[in-house]
Amino acid sequence: MVSIIVPVYNSEKTLGSCVESLRRQTETGIEIILVDDGSPDCCPQMCDELAEGDGRIRVVHKVNGGVSSARNVGMDAASGEFLLFVDSDDYVEPLMVEKLLQGIGDGDMTVCGYYHHYLGRDVEKVPDVEAWMGAESFLRLYGQGYLNMPWNKLFRRELVGRFDESLSLGEDLLFNLDYLRRAAGGIAVVQMPLYHYIQNDTGNTLSSRKRDDKLDLGKRIWREAARFYEELAGYEDSSGIINGRLIQEVLDDVESLPLDGSRSRKEKLAVIESYCLDPELRRAGEHVALSALDYRIIHACMRHNWKRGAYLMSVLRSWVVRLVR
Repeated sequence: MVSIIVPVYNSEKTLGSCVESLRRQTETGIEIILVDDGSPDCCPQMCDELAEGDGRIRVVHKVNGGVSSARNVGMDAASGEFLLFVDSDDYVEPLMVEKLLQGIGDGDMTVCGYYHHYLGRDVEKVPDVEAWMGAESFLRLYGQGYLNMPWNKLFRRELVGRFDESLSLGEDLLFNLDYLRRAAGGIAVVQMPLYHYIQNDTGNTLSSRKRDDKLDLGKRIWREAARFYEELAGYEDSSGIINGRLIQEVLDDVESLPLDGSRSRKEKLAVIESYCLDPELRRAGEHVALSALDYRIIHACMRHNWKRGAYLMSVLRSWVVRLVR
């Protein structure tokens, strides 16, 4: 059986469609665990009502503790051999559980593609890795962004660890890396988009909260990913892909500054300058793989500490994005 764990917080507008997508699974051997993380809206009542009409649904109510806490509580309540995590503001394809089960076989994890819905766009993302080949596959999946989240994967419950409840960023990747260290049975890749990831900027869901310590947490993730790759390969990453993930996170933040109405231009330039002068970012930026042209241009500005140039390019990019939407 597959236990589907759904942390629920401030998602009364999307919870119904999320659960309905789970009810429509072609695989019948499932249980759905809704973990109400002390949600202040109507979600607690909605969870109870959803459970009344379907014996596969169980509800756990708890005081608010964040998404990691909710997932840990869900794992404690799970009874299935396999675990699947779904966020309550997302939804899944009817074949998701069936395809992930078919993929895992005697292995220990299945990874699939997904649809990314954001800023009015629907982007289909499918990994180009056909089978797990150790360090090389890790590098490609990590560089393409398929290992940072828990919701596009099927796990064996006996091998899972815990989500770090003290972190607000990167806890998902650390959970996955910890799991991969135990997964001696192999990793399967399903080259299909089976999950619908809805990205919003409201800041009120479990997965979209931000902290001022974002850079420190990002660098911790970078170090852990580099260490994991070295454990697999026996040597450091020379491709620049792992460095690239860290730098991309920084560049994403820089590119979002023009849209931040809470800061003055002077404050935004100070943020960019702090990134330009950070010793670890400068070291990572010396050998980095960046594919997007906007990333490369802004990164070049920051390498020369041209904070105004980096900000101007971010403003121009935001205009272009609005024009093409």
